[in-house]
Amino acid sequence: MFEFKQYEIGAQPQNLVVFLHGYNGDLADHQYAIDWLREHLNETILLAPQAPEICDKNPNKRQWFGVLKHDAKGRRTLAQTSVVDIFAIYEQAADEIKMQADAVNRFITEQQKKYNIDDAHTFLIGFSQGAMLAIYTALTRSQKIGAVFTFSGLVAGKDKLATQIQARPPFYLFHGEQDMKVQYKTLAESVDWLNKHQIKTQIKTYPNLTHHIDEDEIIIVAQTILRLTQ
Repeated sequence: MFEFKQYEIGAQPQNLVVFLHGYNGDLADHQYAIDWLREHLNETILLAPQAPEICDKNPNKRQWFGVLKHDAKGRRTLAQTSVVDIFAIYEQAADEIKMQADAVNRFITEQQKKYNIDDAHTFLIGFSQGAMLAIYTALTRSQKIGAVFTFSGLVAGKDKLATQIQARPPFYLFHGEQDMKVQYKTLAESVDWLNKHQIKTQIKTYPNLTHHIDEDEIIIVAQTILRLTQ
């Protein structure tokens, strides 16, 4: 289904963690974050699937869903673009996001069966476009997973997603205040939307962080997974 990297952390893995990379990227670009996860997680099967599509911006990179056809001029990254307009751009990709979310859910279920790990011990982590997909995947899954952790994401396709929610796992949203690729100013709308739909949400922001993953974020994720599975 997907090409993916797999890491077994510990002698008796009891948790399944799936990491979804960002737009115009690949697994190599995120190896630093994967290595941090390997360092800070324990007793875990860590899976990092690669997005199946060639990136519309760069033929040497990957994407979970297309962006340029919805935003050829990159308006979503401009300071003057309103939050409403940014979400409207991503709403146009809702059908594509749903298709990939279904595929990721099938992938998760296959791996759960392989390792005999249930939804309560399954966790999704995503960066940027991968964060958007993680949100859509978890909320449209038939069973509630342990938690969702997003770095530099937003609730993409939220109008369509609102009609398809099946599960409500807890969400942990991390965002750098200097992020202009998935603009920090969108965070409040994502949190409001999640709260409106009765989804437990916690946020952690970083004043000097741009569109990047910080090791502190990974440490908090690993500690949270440990706490939730004790």
